[in-house]
Amino acid sequence: MAEGNIAAVHLEDPEATTDELVDSIRQAARRFRRRGAVVALSGGIDSSTCVGLAVRALGAQRVRAISLPDKESSTSTVGFAEEVADEFGVSLEVRDITAPLAALGAYADRLAVVRQYEPDFDDAAGDRFSVEFETATGEGERLQSFCLNVERGDRRTRHRLGGRDFLAIMAATNLKQRLRMASTYRIADEENLLVIGTSNRLEIDQGFFVKHGDGCGDVFPLRPLLKSHVYDVAKVLKVPQAVIERAPTTDTFSAEQTQEAYFYGTSIETGDRLWLGWHEGEPAAAVAAELGMSESDVQKFFDTYRRRSEYAEYLTTTI
Repeated sequence: MAEGNIAAVHLEDPEATTDELVDSIRQAARRFRRRGAVVALSGGIDSSTCVGLAVRALGAQRVRAISLPDKESSTSTVGFAEEVADEFGVSLEVRDITAPLAALGAYADRLAVVRQYEPDFDDAAGDRFSVEFETATGEGERLQSFCLNVERGDRRTRHRLGGRDFLAIMAATNLKQRLRMASTYRIADEENLLVIGTSNRLEIDQGFFVKHGDGCGDVFPLRPLLKSHVYDVAKVLKVPQAVIERAPTTDTFSAEQTQEAYFYGTSIETGDRLWLGWHEGEPAAAVAAELGMSESDVQKFFDTYRRRSEYAEYLTTTI
């Protein structure tokens, strides 16, 4: 897919925006009378940026970070979290959540679905899987579908997931985010800390979060920012370069999975520009001309954003 000029998805004044985000955390701490903040730190760009913002707002001594890997997390997850914690001078606690996830059936339930497509799949032997969003571009393709990617040694297979199978895998997978958030609030409640939500603008609008999981928080400093904006702020804060250069991952499946493959269906910047065009009511033809895409493909993305936005309304509804 060709990409045109997408400067529109970057901040005009990253320093001023950073100051505003820092102030939002400081004001929330005062309003809720919290002595500091805690961030669930994955080592990805969003949570790392939130740590940097919290430190600038409250001071390193009043910020805690917690890393919550499980047996399917990338081997580099904790290492990136440690690098971020060291850079900003915050304490980091690492808690492995494999045992409680296993007790809740998270792994067994997903494995049962995978074996419907690959009966000999053996995770103990090193077989791995992930779920991928399949972009509906091209004549006659459906608007949105998900595929199961299976890695068994050197063999790679791909299966289009039925709707019920996709939901079964994701219902079990969502236990990871919910358990991580429960663990984060455990610390927050005990130490009177703010929980920093790490979701950005597009994720909140499009429902790219788990209800009562990573969609929870007391303050969401990244709420006004597109993903591309987060990178702009990260550079101001001097988030470690290794984190900035790291491909954003979901870190929820046993096979490595980028956010681009799972959710965006395109590059981060192009996805931000497409979403912004839809959100601002721009004609699909104009956005297509700017990005070097066909108008029909841009319209398919627009239709996907509309449907996801409707689903996000359910995710953000609470009693």
